[in-house]
Amino acid sequence: MKKFVFSLLLLFLLSFSIFAQKLSVSIFNNVKLSTILVTPTKGEYNLVLGDTIIGLKPLQILYISRSGDSILVRDEFNNYGNFKRVTLVGKTGNDVFRIKPIIPAQAARMYDDNITFYVDYDRVMAINLVDREKYLASVVLAETGPNKEEELYKAQALLARTYTVSHANKHQSEGFNLCDTEHCQAYKGRVENIDYIYDAVLDVKDLIVVDADLKPITAAFHANCGGQTANSEDVWVQALPYLKSVPDRFCTSSSNARWEKRIPLSRWYKFLSEQGVDTSKITRSDLNFNPKNRPKYYTVKGTKILTTTVRKYFKLKSAWFSVYAGKKEVRLSGRGYGHGVGMCQDGALQMARKGMSYEEIVKYYFKGVQIVNISKANISTQTDSLKVEPSSVVK
Repeated sequence: MKKFVFSLLLLFLLSFSIFAQKLSVSIFNNVKLSTILVTPTKGEYNLVLGDTIIGLKPLQILYISRSGDSILVRDEFNNYGNFKRVTLVGKTGNDVFRIKPIIPAQAARMYDDNITFYVDYDRVMAINLVDREKYLASVVLAETGPNKEEELYKAQALLARTYTVSHANKHQSEGFNLCDTEHCQAYKGRVENIDYIYDAVLDVKDLIVVDADLKPITAAFHANCGGQTANSEDVWVQALPYLKSVPDRFCTSSSNARWEKRIPLSRWYKFLSEQGVDTSKITRSDLNFNPKNRPKYYTVKGTKILTTTVRKYFKLKSAWFSVYAGKKEVRLSGRGYGHGVGMCQDGALQMARKGMSYEEIVKYYFKGVQIVNISKANISTQTDSLKVEPSSVVK
């Protein structure tokens, strides 16, 4: 029995390998969990409590609660006691469990494979040890939604896997690979009854996108570019040869392609003053701005203000906008949704609908890249060197 427990621990440790087929993901990572209900719903599970292994019945409800620095485990009939670590281990390879946070209350989610609980960071940690491809299918669903196109799902899977293998140790110091929030990648649990997404992920299994030096690319994407993607250096800091601005006629008819926002003139002047503009010497016409292409700066009387700064300050959908000043307000007429770097999801969807392959889609948005097996890539795990937005889109 102790050998089994040791093997389980070893499996968790191996999850930190870049090439491992399992990932450890902290779920409900931004929630201070205290009490949780866990229910096996498919397959067979063992409950590991220290050196003790208990076979669980189908749909058996477990109550997982924090008790100081330990986990208290009980069900309807038994109080199993307190343990430093509590683990549910699937036995069939097709095992599913339901998890429902009670304190604080959160919506229930379904997850594949295994789960372990322990106390750290003043809360119950819930770490899902999950097959990488199942994880990626869930990420693809969270990022693109259901009922889209197979080639879009494949392209998104390539980007998600590229991010995953190059950031597999992002949370290693905290005891797991990745979190489930947009700090890493959105992961909301099992792909339920949407086998076509999982099939698309498997069709590009073990493939990632690399640059000319076989290093994984910065796998950036966004909802809609408004008709032209952005250079990486215009949004972040570093210029990367594969993240160059490209025209995109495919996304311009989508609902995210255009937006408008009205801002009181007094608030606009306040912002400009904070950016160093002498507002006492400008007229309303000085505020007008109508760029032909995606701009890096909004310029007022010689003062250059990064459009990304304007976007962040006013919580705009994108940094591509025109400015029209009226007597009492400023009207912003904008294009696109998101930072604009890398793959435009709306554009990629239309490309897929027109019959373009995932490879054509990826290589349209990322210049000079290759799609290779993970084993051929030059991988060193990292954090985002570009200091990119935590998510593809500010939602």
